[in-house]
Amino acid sequence: MVLLSVLFGIIQFGLIIYILYKEVERKSPAMFLWATLFLMFGFPHLITVILSDIEYKESTILKASIFVTVFCVLYLIVRHKKKIDFIDLSGKKGFRIDNDEITYSVFETLCFVFLIVSAIATLIGSIKAQGGIMNTSWASGIAIERGYVNYQALLSRLIYMVSGLSLYYFLTNRKDKAAVVLLIQLLMVIISRNRVQTLPIFIFFITLYLLKMRRILLKHIVFGVFVAASAIYILYAIRAFRWLGSLSDAISNVSFEYINSMVIRFIKDKSGEMGLRQWFYFFIENNNDFEGFNRGYSYIRMLMVYIPSRFSLGLKPSSFDIYMGEAIGMETGSSMHPTLFGDCFANLNWLGVLLGVFWAAFANVFDNMISKKKNSFHKILIFFMISYSYVVIGRGSVYNGFEGTAWGVLILYLMDISLYRFKEAKVKWRFMGKFPASNSEK
Repeated sequence: MVLLSVLFGIIQFGLIIYILYKEVERKSPAMFLWATLFLMFGFPHLITVILSDIEYKESTILKASIFVTVFCVLYLIVRHKKKIDFIDLSGKKGFRIDNDEITYSVFETLCFVFLIVSAIATLIGSIKAQGGIMNTSWASGIAIERGYVNYQALLSRLIYMVSGLSLYYFLTNRKDKAAVVLLIQLLMVIISRNRVQTLPIFIFFITLYLLKMRRILLKHIVFGVFVAASAIYILYAIRAFRWLGSLSDAISNVSFEYINSMVIRFIKDKSGEMGLRQWFYFFIENNNDFEGFNRGYSYIRMLMVYIPSRFSLGLKPSSFDIYMGEAIGMETGSSMHPTLFGDCFANLNWLGVLLGVFWAAFANVFDNMISKKKNSFHKILIFFMISYSYVVIGRGSVYNGFEGTAWGVLILYLMDISLYRFKEAKVKWRFMGKFPASNSEK
């Protein structure tokens, strides 16, 4: 049993590494999904297989390895092998796309305005509700969150949709605007202490590095390891920072010694992101014998993403992460995310391995969507949205990750169609003499 467990532990680890390598090679945003799965499951699971550092049966650990192995094999069978048509800077000096790729200036300006207005409204609303900027904290911010249909939800979707503006402005030599976007994103992290809001910043720097890479070399692997270690440290550091309470208390009491000791404690205790895989083991050991399991609730909700639960006539199930939270004994209403692998198992038991086919097809669809876009602006916005989603999905918050991209792509598409229709109407009116041409068009 032990030798078999070690064997499959190594196989699943090798498959995840191979898939990650291929996704980086094709410059697909799916690399963020597999990087997340490597950090939160592949590598720590291998350590568990070898050291038995978590108290679960050997058979449970073996079953987890087998589940992931079959999932990965099915993913590889269905996954496209071609490189996506994104942006290639590997043969160019510096970070600059050609001027003829800068299109849709009205659309771009509108997106920038959306970001500024949405971010300011979100920050002011949060600060006002918590009684001042120095009183803001992660706990009170969570407490004032509202339901599905509210202006804050719309604002968050707009911010999420245009998070790729930082990269677009940087590549079109408007680094001042890129800096503004990054500073806004950083400010939102400081005020909310929400770790997921660091993702657009990480994606910005990682994607820049990716665009310049012609082929994967040893130095790129070393850089990837460094980025992975830094990301884990920063995420745990933000968690430690928010434990200090209000921003005023945090500033007064924070120190490197405190942050560092807490990060080490989190890692040793296997709490947070690096310990999420244990709930995958928990579900396997208990054969999914919990309320709401084995019914595919995550995927039913994804199919009904554009229908608010209150208007679904009871057909849209409750959020599955709440069922998983209740299964492990969390208080009612709390959510839990056991990595994508754990979520697949919880949704469909052993049939969850077939979701490897689903996620390969999912990656194919979004790769094709990026490739088919004619201008870099759309390519970058969609790339950022799906990259962000992949990290959240890899963590195991499947519906939340998918919902952001589903709404973002829809809003982007509707804006695109509206502006195109307006442009057509403007040309028609000008032809009829009802709309004068601008000076630049004469």
